[in-house]
Amino acid sequence: MSPLTKLFVVLLVLVSVALSAGTITFVNKLDPLQKDLALKTSKLSEIQTLLDKKSNDAQASLQALEDLQKSSGSEKAALQAQMLQLRSEREDRDAQLAKTNNNLAVATSSINSATTALSASEDAKSKLQEQVTGLRKDADDRLRQVADQGQRINKLVADLDQTEKARRNLAEQLTDASGRADRQSKLLKDMGVTDGQLQNAGTGAGAPAVNGVIRSRRNIAGKEYATISIGSQDYVTKGMQFKIIDAQSGMFLGLLSVEVVDQNEAMGQIVAEPQNLAQIKAGNVVKTQI
Repeated sequence: MSPLTKLFVVLLVLVSVALSAGTITFVNKLDPLQKDLALKTSKLSEIQTLLDKKSNDAQASLQALEDLQKSSGSEKAALQAQMLQLRSEREDRDAQLAKTNNNLAVATSSINSATTALSASEDAKSKLQEQVTGLRKDADDRLRQVADQGQRINKLVADLDQTEKARRNLAEQLTDASGRADRQSKLLKDMGVTDGQLQNAGTGAGAPAVNGVIRSRRNIAGKEYATISIGSQDYVTKGMQFKIIDAQSGMFLGLLSVEVVDQNEAMGQIVAEPQNLAQIKAGNVVKTQI
């Protein structure tokens, strides 16, 4: 029973007590109190009506209270469920936050490692740049060397072409000189000159006095040769020896032994001391007799 109902019961009891007292008084004072009794009865009826109304209101209030309690229980259960859900969500968020913090720590560590690696990479890049610069300089130097070697090769090829041309010319001259020598040898034999006399002719002290100058000098197969300005028309023959004289000082430098003879020039091998060989050049005088 609710307090309000109890209150109504108490009031009812009090009213009943009061009514009993009034009734006794009324019985004792029936006549004078007839009107008062009627009035009291009317009031009692009103009070009863009020009590019934209050009782109904109380019952309605109790029902409303019970409904409110039921509703409050449902809401409380819903709130508890929401609290549980919110707690679960908070725990999930805490777990996600912890995971995020862990990932952040890992990412920070990775960034630090990447920064260190980047610094090392920059150092390596700087060293590689220095190496590239050195390699480029070395490549440029090598390109210059290749260019210089190409020029030297071109010069050597040109010299080789000239040497080959000179060799072919000398071979032709040699063939021609050999033919003339054979014809002259046959002619001299027809004139009664022996082979011994032919071998010694023009090479010794009794050789005819023939003078000329060196036109050029070259190295062929490791041997030094020179071309002189006199040939067969000047009575120069194969095997004839010339003394090489410095035109300025008149110093004896070496010997030239004729191997190839042309009409206007001849070529022979140079025999000289090493210190004199460097002084033999174009313009030096050649003589069979000094």
